[in-house]
Amino acid sequence: MKKNLLPFERFEREVIMKKEAETSSSYGCNPDERSADELINFGIINLDKPSGPSSHQVSAYIKQILGIKKAGHSGTLE
Repeated sequence: MKKNLLPFERFEREVIMKKEAETSSSYGCNPDERSADELINFGIINLDKPSGPSSHQVSAYIKQILGIKKAGHSGTLE
């Protein structure tokens, strides 16, 4: 196992997609076409929090990973 991994990086995750769909340009742009700055500054991360770290710790991981000053959670992640 590699050293210096965050706790959630130690487990392999599977991406689950409910439905493949197209985005209408009248409602915005295709998420794949957004710049990294747009995604970081205006994005929401839908996270399946692993057991172990607290919600506060996971928010701190996000700030560290993205190199941003502010991050938080809405409600509980437990």
